[in-house]
Amino acid sequence: MYQEYAMNLQTQLTHDLLLEVGYDGSRGTHLIQVLSPNQALSASPQNPIRGQTSNTLANIPLRVPVEGLTTDSVYEIGSGGRSWYNALQASVTKRFSHGLQFLASYTFSKNLTTDAGDVSGMAAGVEIARGSQYDPHDRYGRASYIDRPNRFTFSVVYDFPQRKSLTGFTGGLLNGWEASGVGVVQSGTALSIWNTNADNAFGISEDFAQIANGCTAGQLVTSGPVQHKLNNYFNKSCLTTPPVIGADGIATAFGNSAPGIVNGPDQNNWDLALIKTTSIAERYKVQFRAEFFNAFNHPQFANPDITYSDSTFGLISNTAVNPRIVQLALKVMF
Repeated sequence: MYQEYAMNLQTQLTHDLLLEVGYDGSRGTHLIQVLSPNQALSASPQNPIRGQTSNTLANIPLRVPVEGLTTDSVYEIGSGGRSWYNALQASVTKRFSHGLQFLASYTFSKNLTTDAGDVSGMAAGVEIARGSQYDPHDRYGRASYIDRPNRFTFSVVYDFPQRKSLTGFTGGLLNGWEASGVGVVQSGTALSIWNTNADNAFGISEDFAQIANGCTAGQLVTSGPVQHKLNNYFNKSCLTTPPVIGADGIATAFGNSAPGIVNGPDQNNWDLALIKTTSIAERYKVQFRAEFFNAFNHPQFANPDITYSDSTFGLISNTAVNPRIVQLALKVMF
């Protein structure tokens, strides 16, 4: 179930300029989630489990709630998931006058969910939770691949002034020009840093990465322009394996990084168009269009490999959009 709510205030700055500022939010409840309920329990002398008083990799089959079934062979599909979206939105709109119209919009938002890390695989058409299956706080955070904190968009259309005094070839050449553009500048999507850990003391190998002592979330991404960190987007010195908690000196705890803890590469894209319309006699018009997608040829990089246990961890191997594309078109209207 989704509940949506919003409030918007508008004021007219001039006769053709409108300012809007508003709040937009939503709440999701009873969302589908998938858990592995046979996660091994924690044994201790005060809380023995089938005679086991310590946690080791070898005794995981004896510490599971349902003996005889592995930790990842049973899935529980429920409707306990929740989400929260809150956004500040502002825009300035100029209505068409003097040949110009534009819309500039900015959104500052956060999208949180109790199952932000549900990206380890699929069961019954839904994603399986990472990290501790018993602790919802481990999965609470920014929605991976969805949350973008900042987004600015700008669209504009400009009709060049008509010189009615010009006729003939000169008038046909200099009149009828129009320019337009659409720009998007936005933060990268929220990313979780994963870790496949076969030494997890509770039998859940799909986990979040461990932040090293002395490091903060703000230090997880390598500083500098994206072009300079295509091979090392993440600061690997701030990540490590989870601490050992097992009596065998091998079994580890869950990773301590949160879902959506970092952002992927930002995006900055502008599409422009130049249009020339020429009237021929009274019934015909010829329109020429030159369109430039990613007009400034700004590199738009895709997200890096986010699995700490991968050999390609932190590597960006793709772009999110194409390099500059120029498209020419000619249209006859009658």
